[in-house]
Amino acid sequence: ERGDRPTRRPADAPPERERKKEREKESSSSSCFFDDIAKSLSELLKPVDVGTTTIDAAAKGAAPKLHVDVNTGASAIAIDASKTIEITDGVSIEACGTPAGDLSANVEANGLVSGFDLKLTGVTADASSASVGAKFSMDSLGVTADGALKAGSDVTATACYAVDDNLSVGASAVVSSASGGVSAWSIAAQRVDGPTTLSTSVTDGGNTLAVGVNSELDANTSAGLRATLNMGDRNTLGFALAVSKKLSSGDVARVVYANSGDTDIAYNTTLCKGADVTACLRLAKNNSYKTGFQVSLNN
Repeated sequence: ERGDRPTRRPADAPPERERKKEREKESSSSSCFFDDIAKSLSELLKPVDVGTTTIDAAAKGAAPKLHVDVNTGASAIAIDASKTIEITDGVSIEACGTPAGDLSANVEANGLVSGFDLKLTGVTADASSASVGAKFSMDSLGVTADGALKAGSDVTATACYAVDDNLSVGASAVVSSASGGVSAWSIAAQRVDGPTTLSTSVTDGGNTLAVGVNSELDANTSAGLRATLNMGDRNTLGFALAVSKKLSSGDVARVVYANSGDTDIAYNTTLCKGADVTACLRLAKNNSYKTGFQVSLNN
């Protein structure tokens, strides 16, 4: 509440922050979206960030969030600042800026209508440069639509249906605003069996087939494997496998190996309260290597 005189809240009405958490919890437990299919496997197999050093800093209160990106030779440094302002319950504006004077904003409106979320990204003085994303969930169905506000931009639409608590199927399509036809499509499905998740997808208009599996081997260890068959001009088979391990110290190590011969290693540790560092290393097939570092500061 604001003002000198407090407003009495009914005994059965939770605070706004609690209502927001309850709404997010209800949405996450009942909704299913296309991007959630094989999400845990994709995160496990995600290539590490090398060739750059990034620093993210966030402080409580009115201080803005800072993101600093330094390239390998330290010849270029990019600094971004952002500040999120809560307008009302479910509506927020994130103001972003750079030292060069580039200003933009991201606007989110979540849950104002049951099951419907809306986000505007990259809003500037030229409104046509922004993009809009919408999500709608109802029972076991989740639908999204994303596209730029600029006239003639393509729209990416997805739909996902949770057959039951363990099986989800979905489809994605890029619709051309010029012709009204579908320029790209994909379908995917996943099944959860205890700690193990099986997933499969067909992408690139039917030219690429992927099959994956990931599992929690124990409370601190996860492993995953994805095989990809490209059925274009010439059939090619690729694979990637990964293992993630939380050590007794609390540090997390992750190793990813691909049939290209590259091996990615990421090691995350907490230096002190509010300070996390992730060191990344990529070992190439020709014995060359690249490194990267990510620092996260929160207090």
